[in-house]
Amino acid sequence: MGVRMRLTGRVEQRIAKDFPGRDGRVVEELLAELVHHLTERGDGEDKERIAAATLLCSHGRMDRLLDALQLAKEDWRDVLVGAGLADAGWRERLEADFGPGA
Repeated sequence: MGVRMRLTGRVEQRIAKDFPGRDGRVVEELLAELVHHLTERGDGEDKERIAAATLLCSHGRMDRLLDALQLAKEDWRDVLVGAGLADAGWRERLEADFGPGA
Protein backbone atom coordinates (compact mmCIF):
# COMPACT_ATOMS: atom_id res chain seq x y z
CA MET A 1 0.00 0.00 0.00
CA GLY A 2 1.32 3.43 -0.93
CA VAL A 3 1.65 6.32 1.45
CA ARG A 4 -1.57 8.34 1.50
CA MET A 5 -0.85 11.98 0.77
CA ARG A 6 -2.98 14.40 2.72
CA LEU A 7 -5.27 16.79 0.89
CA THR A 8 -5.80 20.25 2.30
CA GLY A 9 -8.89 20.91 4.42
CA ARG A 10 -10.46 23.24 1.89
CA VAL A 11 -10.07 20.69 -0.91
CA GLU A 12 -11.62 18.01 1.32
CA GLN A 13 -14.55 20.33 2.13
CA ARG A 14 -15.13 20.99 -1.57
CA ILE A 15 -15.06 17.24 -2.29
CA ALA A 16 -17.74 16.71 0.40
CA LYS A 17 -19.87 19.44 -1.20
CA ASP A 18 -19.45 18.27 -4.81
CA PHE A 19 -19.45 14.51 -4.14
CA PRO A 20 -21.54 13.70 -1.05
CA GLY A 21 -21.44 10.26 0.58
CA ARG A 22 -19.44 7.32 -0.68
CA ASP A 23 -18.43 9.10 -3.90
CA GLY A 24 -16.64 11.72 -1.80
CA ARG A 25 -14.42 9.11 -0.18
CA VAL A 26 -13.58 7.66 -3.61
CA VAL A 27 -12.78 11.14 -4.96
CA GLU A 28 -10.57 11.85 -1.93
CA GLU A 29 -8.61 8.65 -2.56
CA LEU A 30 -8.24 9.42 -6.27
CA LEU A 31 -7.02 12.96 -5.65
CA ALA A 32 -4.66 11.80 -2.88
CA GLU A 33 -3.27 9.25 -5.34
CA LEU A 34 -2.77 12.02 -7.91
CA VAL A 35 -0.90 14.17 -5.38
CA HIS A 36 1.26 11.16 -4.46
CA HIS A 37 1.96 10.51 -8.16
CA LEU A 38 3.00 14.13 -8.73
CA THR A 39 5.19 14.09 -5.62
CA GLU A 40 6.95 10.91 -6.74
CA ARG A 41 7.56 12.41 -10.17
CA GLY A 42 9.15 15.39 -8.48
CA ASP A 43 6.82 18.00 -9.94
CA GLY A 44 7.52 21.15 -7.95
CA GLU A 45 4.13 22.70 -8.70
CA ASP A 46 1.66 23.39 -5.90
CA LYS A 47 -0.13 20.07 -5.34
CA GLU A 48 -3.20 21.71 -3.79
CA ARG A 49 -3.58 23.87 -6.90
CA ILE A 50 -3.48 20.82 -9.18
CA ALA A 51 -5.89 18.82 -6.98
CA ALA A 52 -8.27 21.80 -6.85
CA ALA A 53 -8.07 22.30 -10.62
CA THR A 54 -8.84 18.62 -11.19
CA LEU A 55 -11.84 18.89 -8.88
CA LEU A 56 -13.10 22.06 -10.59
CA CYS A 57 -12.85 20.40 -14.01
CA SER A 58 -15.13 17.61 -12.78
CA HIS A 59 -18.15 19.89 -12.24
CA GLY A 60 -19.33 17.37 -9.65
CA ARG A 61 -19.43 14.46 -12.13
CA MET A 62 -17.41 11.29 -11.63
CA ASP A 63 -16.87 10.71 -15.37
CA ARG A 64 -15.44 14.19 -15.78
CA LEU A 65 -13.30 13.73 -12.68
CA LEU A 66 -11.77 10.56 -14.12
CA ASP A 67 -11.02 12.39 -17.39
CA ALA A 68 -9.46 15.30 -15.48
CA LEU A 69 -7.35 12.91 -13.37
CA GLN A 70 -5.99 11.26 -16.49
CA LEU A 71 -5.22 14.66 -18.01
CA ALA A 72 -3.50 15.81 -14.80
CA LYS A 73 -1.27 12.74 -14.81
CA GLU A 74 -0.32 13.31 -18.45
CA ASP A 75 0.21 17.08 -18.17
CA TRP A 76 -1.12 18.91 -15.11
CA ARG A 77 -0.75 22.28 -16.87
CA ASP A 78 -3.73 21.39 -19.09
CA VAL A 79 -5.89 20.90 -15.98
CA LEU A 80 -4.80 24.27 -14.59
CA VAL A 81 -5.81 25.93 -17.86
CA GLY A 82 -9.15 24.08 -17.95
CA ALA A 83 -10.00 25.17 -14.42
CA GLY A 84 -8.89 28.77 -14.84
CA LEU A 85 -6.01 28.34 -12.38
CA ALA A 86 -3.12 28.78 -14.83
CA ASP A 87 -2.84 32.57 -14.85
CA ALA A 88 -1.37 35.09 -12.42
CA GLY A 89 -4.62 35.49 -10.43
CA TRP A 90 -4.91 31.76 -9.63
CA ARG A 91 -4.57 32.25 -5.84
CA GLU A 92 -7.53 34.63 -5.78
CA ARG A 93 -9.60 32.26 -7.96
CA LEU A 94 -8.72 29.34 -5.67
CA GLU A 95 -9.79 31.33 -2.60
CA ALA A 96 -13.03 32.37 -4.32
CA ASP A 97 -13.91 28.72 -5.07
CA PHE A 98 -12.42 26.98 -2.03
CA GLY A 99 -12.18 29.59 0.72
CA PRO A 100 -9.04 30.94 2.38
CA GLY A 101 -5.95 28.74 2.63
CA ALA A 102 -4.33 27.56 5.82
